[in-house]
Amino acid sequence: GSGHIWGEVGVEFLATSWLTGFANYSYQEIRQDFTGVDRRGGPRFKANAGLRGEWENGLNGEIWVHYYGAATYPIDSSFFQFATFPGGSPPPNGRVGSYVLLNLRAAYRLWQERKTGREAEVAVTAFNALNDHHREHPLSEILSSRVIGWLTIKY
Repeated sequence: GSGHIWGEVGVEFLATSWLTGFANYSYQEIRQDFTGVDRRGGPRFKANAGLRGEWENGLNGEIWVHYYGAATYPIDSSFFQFATFPGGSPPPNGRVGSYVLLNLRAAYRLWQERKTGREAEVAVTAFNALNDHHREHPLSEILSSRVIGWLTIKY
């Protein structure tokens, strides 16, 4: 069979000595004549943008916004066969709605040795800070927000 997936465009920029950013846009038109489990699915539109600030006093932070368009994923026929068994559950809906993710990160560099590259940093990251409950795939779990603390030591 054959399949075609189209491209994307992105840009990174240096706004000031302490602020960088990026933006990316993807358009995917998936054309295929595969059958069965080899079929692909995915959102037609995806976009993301972000900013990163890093200051001399050791503070740094990031913000990313991701948008994923709605998508329809092929569901394998075995899900429909098992649904007919006693106690079987219905097959999953192949459609996943669009969603927006906002990820935030704040950190403080405790120490850094520029010659050796050694450093230590403590950080807090919030994934899906808007708590948008969604699925990224029909078979995935429902995602919500999470907050994680980090202590990173590069030695």
